[in-house]
Amino acid sequence: MDLSSYFVYLSVSIIASVSLGPSVVLAASNGMNFGRRKALAGVFGHVSAILILALVSASGVGALLLASEWVFNLVKYLGVAYLIYIGQAIIRSKGSWALQLSDGPKPSSAHLFRNSLLLGLSNPKALVFFTALFPQFINSTSPLLPQFLLLAGTSLSNAFIFTFGYALLAHRFKSRLLPIINHGWLGPITGSLFLVFALMLAMTNSSTGHIAF
Repeated sequence: MDLSSYFVYLSVSIIASVSLGPSVVLAASNGMNFGRRKALAGVFGHVSAILILALVSASGVGALLLASEWVFNLVKYLGVAYLIYIGQAIIRSKGSWALQLSDGPKPSSAHLFRNSLLLGLSNPKALVFFTALFPQFINSTSPLLPQFLLLAGTSLSNAFIFTFGYALLAHRFKSRLLPIINHGWLGPITGSLFLVFALMLAMTNSSTGHIAF
């Protein structure tokens, strides 16, 4: 892979990492509600999900999954169901998703890691991304493993940097959101975003692999 090709992939990866999606919203919510250390556990869950999907794609299984409309739709609607579940849970659990101004109980790091991992795995966005792009940037005449490590490592690094960045920004500016939080709007707003993501995922076209976010 030449340097110019890598910079093209790097640019695409950055754009994908910066774009607003369910994992970004969850990371920002974790940062705002539970602090930087707790949010970091969720970010690691998100990055782990991306790594798993990258490995699935590189193994060729990803292409087979996307070639089957039935399997793609199964994965898609499982993702839709999980997004709806998360959204409704946030809306209903006002105490858990309001800003923790006291020393009340907070979810464990393992719980936040698991939620982010399952959320990442339930969304075929990364699978489509890797399955579509890897073949475009990998030189079949050169050793494949170093190229895969470079591409996957780039995506994982960007996912960590930008997702944790959103969590840090949410934590840093949470005081400005106190009026919203004190009026009980944070949970409904965040939960509604997940319902919107569920609708957008449901509109995904398996034939084009187009994801709406």
